[in-house]
Amino acid sequence: MIMECIWKTKIAAFLLLGLVLASPLALSYAQTSSTEVESLTNQLQSLNNQYRGAHPSKQPQLLKEIVRVVTVRKDLLANLIQNNPKEALRIAMSPDKRAGLPSIVQGDVEQEITAEGTLMVLHEDRDVGSRYLHFLYMAPDNRYSLHFASSPLALKTGDRVRVRGLRLNRAVALSSGSTSVTTLATALPNTLGAQKTLMILVNFQDNPTQPYASSDALSVLNTTSGFDLENSYQQTWLTADVAGWYTIPMNSTVCDYSTLASYANSAANSAGVSVSSYPRLVYAFPLNACGWWGLGTVGGYPSQAWINGSLQLRVLGHEMGHNLGLYHSHALQCSGTTICTNGSSIEYGDTFDMMGGNSAEFNAFQKQRLGWLNAGSSPPITTVQASGSYVIDPYETTGTNPKALKILKDATSKTWYYVEFRQPTGFDGMVSSYSNVLNGVVIHTGSDSDANSSELLDMTPSTSSWYDPALDVGLTFQDPTSGVIISTQSVSSSNAVVNITVGSTPCVSAAPSVAISPSQSQTVTAGTSVNYTVSITNNDTSTCSSSTYGLQITDPSGWSGSFAGSSSLTISPGASASTGMTIASALTAPNGSYLIGTTAANTANTSLAQSGSATYNLGTVAPPPPCHLKGKSGKCR
Repeated sequence: MIMECIWKTKIAAFLLLGLVLASPLALSYAQTSSTEVESLTNQLQSLNNQYRGAHPSKQPQLLKEIVRVVTVRKDLLANLIQNNPKEALRIAMSPDKRAGLPSIVQGDVEQEITAEGTLMVLHEDRDVGSRYLHFLYMAPDNRYSLHFASSPLALKTGDRVRVRGLRLNRAVALSSGSTSVTTLATALPNTLGAQKTLMILVNFQDNPTQPYASSDALSVLNTTSGFDLENSYQQTWLTADVAGWYTIPMNSTVCDYSTLASYANSAANSAGVSVSSYPRLVYAFPLNACGWWGLGTVGGYPSQAWINGSLQLRVLGHEMGHNLGLYHSHALQCSGTTICTNGSSIEYGDTFDMMGGNSAEFNAFQKQRLGWLNAGSSPPITTVQASGSYVIDPYETTGTNPKALKILKDATSKTWYYVEFRQPTGFDGMVSSYSNVLNGVVIHTGSDSDANSSELLDMTPSTSSWYDPALDVGLTFQDPTSGVIISTQSVSSSNAVVNITVGSTPCVSAAPSVAISPSQSQTVTAGTSVNYTVSITNNDTSTCSSSTYGLQITDPSGWSGSFAGSSSLTISPGASASTGMTIASALTAPNGSYLIGTTAANTANTSLAQSGSATYNLGTVAPPPPCHLKGKSGKCR
């Protein structure tokens, strides 16, 4: 069933429809040999040469053989694009040779395309072989699966992009994210405040078991809500409901997540549940043929997550981390050293992070991406720009003192060191078992320009364990390339003192921070103008000059929005500036909650852009209470 989100934003309804309509195309990954496709390509070219030089009486038979070869080759090459896009790009026919084929087969061979649309990114989580799936939606019923030969961009569901690649059937091979994809607009974030969530429990016609009670499912949802609340320093939580169990007309031997979601939505709607009123949907079911234990959209509002078999915080919290827009927290594996350029990245390697290998809090790089650190009213991160001693609080507790240090590692890649002081509080209770972490600081790296760049560093590379990664008191780490030196001077129950030596500090430009207040408007009637304040913070390093940011409003179709003054702000590094914004809803807009937002882009480099969002609430406004006491003027008092 196609759902129309109450938020009514085009992107929300569009993406949700896309998620429901997603076909099993992305799941068809049977291996195809590039040698077999190459052989068919050579055979096709030979037949085409014969066809063009043959007597007219011979051509019909040759054309029939060309059609046969093209038909076989088409399916094999489309499969190769999905499995090995690098090889598919290598062995593809050149444009001039494709143009020389008979017109009857032109539509069945590969073509270069440029297409614009809305991105959907999903991740399949499994112990071995986890992977990202990318889809481009040009319209709700028109989509391509995207397959990267190397380095896909770490974009999110809802981002609008332009792609250039080689298409066959509905599959597109792309050389890389940086060369084949242009980001046109980023999706509005929604990582703060209440996250209205519905979990739908379904089982299968061949296996109608109920492995846990709905009350147990609600308990896991509430635990996940507590995890987010603690993680975000009381800024984000779930308001959750559970529906089901429902037995759907589908067998457990089939792996088709989109059809499962469609059946689940229909069953819940038929039972009287307003599925479209929940922007975050979770589908939980007994173990089925899908090899993954969890699947989730990376970003997106609405978002979706699938829980296959085991329903627990470790799985649900991880998938909903993807829903909020996070990629994995990795670990950098070097041979006997802490930092290297030729190391390997361990996919779930961060042993102290929900997006890595355990149910612990997200690291500082991840929290900063969510706006849970160093944004708005969130606790700060100290950006180190001069050598000296710095104090950080225990990472898990609320408060206004710095929760992490951020030290520039590489200006070109915009990569930073993040230093945290972990203590056994709340969901980080596991830390109590590891004296190395208790007595030192944990260090990660992450790049401002790559959401998939979180790496835990091993400060004790002489051991094989990833449960002793901290830089303990008295130890020193030195980066010979950047000149950064980090030493842990002391730790106590209240803070850690870290000595930092920095090299020369070049100018590093970064995307600004965007905050809109109030985050939720009072309930108003359709057509009412609501005033907001938009605050922009320049996150460039102090050695940069001032930057000018162009502002753009995002609101539902038919609404009107304007800034109180100029639509651009010039701001010094580290400083903030504000402007007023007025949004008026359409007179015909139905009651509900709507996301509105502002995007700020550096006019000198528009790729340095960030968006902020707020909620505009439409509803019935109660009349004022009757006046029972009037003054001399005849007015109520």
